[in-house]
Amino acid sequence: MSKEKKYFFIVNPTANNGQALAVWQQLQSFLDAEQIGYSFAVSKSITDVEELARAAAQKEFVVVGVGGDGTLSRIAGALAGTRATLGLIPAGTGNDFARTYQIPADPQAAMQIILAGHTVNLDLGIVNGRYFYNAVGSGLDAAVVADANLTFKKIGGSFGYLLALLRQLIFYRPQRIKITVNDEVHIVKAWLVTVANACYFGSGMKIAPLADPEDGLLDVIVVLDVHRLNFLRLFPRVYRGQHIFHPAVRVWRGTKIAVEAESPLAVQVDGDLFGQTPLSVTMKAAVVQLLVPPQHKTTDSCEE
Repeated sequence: MSKEKKYFFIVNPTANNGQALAVWQQLQSFLDAEQIGYSFAVSKSITDVEELARAAAQKEFVVVGVGGDGTLSRIAGALAGTRATLGLIPAGTGNDFARTYQIPADPQAAMQIILAGHTVNLDLGIVNGRYFYNAVGSGLDAAVVADANLTFKKIGGSFGYLLALLRQLIFYRPQRIKITVNDEVHIVKAWLVTVANACYFGSGMKIAPLADPEDGLLDVIVVLDVHRLNFLRLFPRVYRGQHIFHPAVRVWRGTKIAVEAESPLAVQVDGDLFGQTPLSVTMKAAVVQLLVPPQHKTTDSCEE
């Protein structure tokens, strides 16, 4: 891919409490110094992000998102099934999807990956009509996102998320949930249910270490009801992906997932709140061309 390729950047200026704009300004200086042709737009809303991405896809640009997982996920969904190529400049709080492909937070290094031009065919999930590229969660993780947005919104960032997590670890109660994976029904009482396309969520937690966003399957991770102290002992293992070997954790795989709860549970999609259960989740295989590091395999980061 040459420097003459048409690059269109979509910038979310509010990502990471406004830090994404500084990332973009740093990247602009690099693009100008290297005389790389580009155009860009600063988004005003999520709807704006999607409309900008669709318009750029019609022109077959390389569409590059500058923002957090919520922004980049929306861009990926807007490009699904088109001939456009997606590049990522991680500029959010967690940048979890970028971890799966080892795309660095340094904008110049991330741009070098885009310039190299190596692509993979990325799968996307669809939950209740919305595309996602990383993970959908209901239960404890969604309660943490809700608490971070409502109670700790002024603090924001990773620290606000940590405070919300600590609070929910004290007050959250496991819920009775019906999970259908393809045609197999499981009724459980659980702390959380995550449907993952990639392996990380929650700012570096390796929730689904066996997930591969190019294999045409979704991984379902369930943490069953255990005593709170046992859950607290289990929790640190998620950062290494070792929790899946605990007897209270279930891992299933499929292409069609349904999640229902006795009482409606909050839902997070790629780090953003997204209504409540019930959930209908399906897989769309190989629908986006994603720029990734040359020779990279998802197992390099997920199973290390």
